[in-house]
Amino acid sequence: MVGPSGCGKTTTLNVIAGLSQPDEGTVLIGNALVDGRVGKRIVHVNPSERKVGYVFQDYALFPHMTVRENISYGLKARHLPRKHVNERTRTLLQLVGLLDHSEHYPSQLSGGQKQRIALARALATEPDVLLLDEPLAALDPRTRESLRVELRKMLGTLDVTSIYVTHELAEAYAVSDRIAVMGSGRIEQTGHRDEIFTKPNSAYVAQFLGQNVYRGKVVNDAFQTLTVEVNGISISAHSIDGVNHGDVLVTIKPEDVVLYSTSSASGSKSPGNNSSMLEGTVVEIVRLRSMAEVLVDVGFLVKSMMTVNSLEELALREGKRVWVLLNKESLGISLIT
Repeated sequence: MVGPSGCGKTTTLNVIAGLSQPDEGTVLIGNALVDGRVGKRIVHVNPSERKVGYVFQDYALFPHMTVRENISYGLKARHLPRKHVNERTRTLLQLVGLLDHSEHYPSQLSGGQKQRIALARALATEPDVLLLDEPLAALDPRTRESLRVELRKMLGTLDVTSIYVTHELAEAYAVSDRIAVMGSGRIEQTGHRDEIFTKPNSAYVAQFLGQNVYRGKVVNDAFQTLTVEVNGISISAHSIDGVNHGDVLVTIKPEDVVLYSTSSASGSKSPGNNSSMLEGTVVEIVRLRSMAEVLVDVGFLVKSMMTVNSLEELALREGKRVWVLLNKESLGISLIT
């Protein structure tokens, strides 16, 4: 579940866990109603009875307990046999790779180790649903990248539905099978992770994914090619069913926007029906590790993503004139409803 801060991700997890009650609607875990109404009776199952594990953003480990005691806390609270508690705790310590740290206290652990202990504690009671609220947010970038790979592997070995909350797109893609994009307290789109990134269903989702998003107007539809005007500038796109004239949503991923220097574009100014070539001015360049984000004004702003090597080869700088290639194969066109 991915979305900007304040859109309702954590609130949704708290409702599932029973820490907050929904104002309306129902919550079912499996086929069991845990929040809602049966006739005139209001149903609210206590959090301790929901078989839900929760990994909090700040881990919420007990500072006065050892690693072993933190993991076994929920098992002991259920008055399970000591042998079962010890065996289950040892199995989980092995799962997260911290068996040798079982007698350490949280203050003696790194951020990554605390995250693993919080995960093990949430799994101790064998929940039906595992909730993870930005569990890697407090870690440095290098540790976060390595741990999300480990986390994906661990979750893959468990027979438990996991709902993972983050505001990082890369993290959502790395750990998920399906993604739900949230905005302003509602789910905007759900689907397989590849579907979300390739077929956003609205301007909001496309913009959240970092795509170029425009409102355009179809001015011509001939030979399976649409001519769409964006801010008075004409571009070519594939025809879609149901569109003859009218307003459409135009999207294109930054990595599909190709830039040419004015000299290297000679002979390419008339690319035919498969693309549009627009002249513009570089207004901003932002370097992101080995990649660079280049913003060009062609009458409307177009964001391109390229390698730093390509940036240097083109000798791009703010104020330079360039050509922008928009291939119609890469343009997304959808009706505005």
